[in-house]
Amino acid sequence: MKKPFLIVALIAMLCTATFAQTDYVQREVIYLKPKLDKLDLFRKGIAAHNKKYHTTAPYKVSMSVADSGPHAGEYIWVMGPATMTELDKAPGTGEHQLDWEKNVNPYCESVGETMYWRSVKDVNYQAEGSASFTHSLMRAVRVLPMQMDRYIEQMKKIAEVYKQKKYTGSFSMARRWGLSQEINAVTFTSFGKWAFWDEDVKFSKDFDEVHGDGAYVRFLEEIGLCVDRSRTYDQLTEPVPELGS
Repeated sequence: MKKPFLIVALIAMLCTATFAQTDYVQREVIYLKPKLDKLDLFRKGIAAHNKKYHTTAPYKVSMSVADSGPHAGEYIWVMGPATMTELDKAPGTGEHQLDWEKNVNPYCESVGETMYWRSVKDVNYQAEGSASFTHSLMRAVRVLPMQMDRYIEQMKKIAEVYKQKKYTGSFSMARRWGLSQEINAVTFTSFGKWAFWDEDVKFSKDFDEVHGDGAYVRFLEEIGLCVDRSRTYDQLTEPVPELGS
């Protein structure tokens, strides 16, 4: 009689896990590279599209532009946060798709793949006044297979330094949903003014004070074992609110 009970218990556990999977913060992200001679038409088209089809949560869209890095000059379309379940009701085919194909695609040199990024809730420090921050430095990395948990543990240490030392910038992380051979983890240092980067911050010293002598050297060693350093890059971004919804 034990076997039926175990089967029922297993089904109950699986159902619980399924419902728990919606407890995440996820955003849909697409990089758009406009044609330089069609930039005005691109901006007009994407703004009109967002304001017509993405006016209500969780399908609202924010727009930003990359100021540096390999995607410099590209616009970043971000919808959400929205769970996979909520995406079932997101604007999709029909009139919405036709509008995109007519008023956005013709003015793009390239349209990147659709990506889904989920916030890592244990790596999140929000500095005082962070709600008004308008700039962000994104560090993109390719975490090696089976090393994501190890990498997240190292990012937690950075967030703890920010917290204990009360840094004036915020620090957070997101990981890519689904398998990919491309960039699969990003961290964000958000700040209000460019002067943030001129502050006299001695991060390695602060890191050792928070985590113990020699901790920063060990941290660098751990990072070296977690990521493909040849794929790492930084990207400065700033919002373009007039193009969002």
